[in-house]
Amino acid sequence: MPDSALTAVVDDEIWTLDRPVWFSGVRMRARTTVVRLDDGSLLLHTPAPPTDGLTEQLRALGPVRWLVVPNCWHHLGAPAAAAHFPDAKVVGPASALNRNKALKLHMDIHDAQFGEQVPEFEALPLQGVPFWDETVLYHRPTQTLLGADIVLCAGAKDHWTLRYAARITGFYERVRVPPDARKKIPDKAAAARSIRAMLERPAQRLIVGHADVIEEGWRDDLAQAWRLEGVKV
Repeated sequence: MPDSALTAVVDDEIWTLDRPVWFSGVRMRARTTVVRLDDGSLLLHTPAPPTDGLTEQLRALGPVRWLVVPNCWHHLGAPAAAAHFPDAKVVGPASALNRNKALKLHMDIHDAQFGEQVPEFEALPLQGVPFWDETVLYHRPTQTLLGADIVLCAGAKDHWTLRYAARITGFYERVRVPPDARKKIPDKAAAARSIRAMLERPAQRLIVGHADVIEEGWRDDLAQAWRLEGVKV
C-alpha cells in the first residue's frame, strides 16, 4: 500500500488511507479518514503515523487541525501525528490514555465542547461496550457515519492471514461485530439504543476501520451484525 494513497470518498470533502497493521497474528487494513471541515481545515479520524508522502498530500488539502482517536484501541498513530501537526487538537476517550502513555488529549471526545467547536459533526457514543469505549461521528454535510471497530468485514483484497481468520470466525465477506468483542457487551440494551441512534441518521455511507466503505445496504448490514450478538435493534 503506497504511503500517500489517499482515496476520495466524497469529492473535496472526505478521503481515506488504508495501511497494513499486525494485530493478534493477522495483517489487517487499518483506515485513516480525512475530512475537510467547513473552515477548510482537516480532521483526521484514526490518524496514521505521518510519512512524507501523506504529509505532502494533506498539506495540499488544508491545515490539519483535529486528530480524533475514536476508541481506546485506535490510538497508535496519534502521538506521532500530534508531534508532526503541533497545531492540531487531539480528541479521544480518556480510556485510551491507559493504553498509550505517549498519548496526550486536548479534549475528551465525550465533552460537549467538541461538538461546539466542530459543529458539522454529531458524536454518537456506543454505550454498553466499555471494551471499546467507541464514539461514532456523524458528518452532517456529507451524511457520513465514521466509526472504527463497530463492525468489520474481510474480503479478497485482504492479506491471507486475515482471510483465514475471517473464514473461521465468520466475517469473510460478511459485515460482523469483531470476534474479540462478541462476549464483551455487558449492557445489550444500551448498545441497542446506541446502534438505533446511528441507524436513524440520514447517512449515505458507513466508514469503519477494517472494511471497505459500506454504502448500499449499510443499515441492514449494521443492524444484522449486532442482532447476531443478541442486541435487539
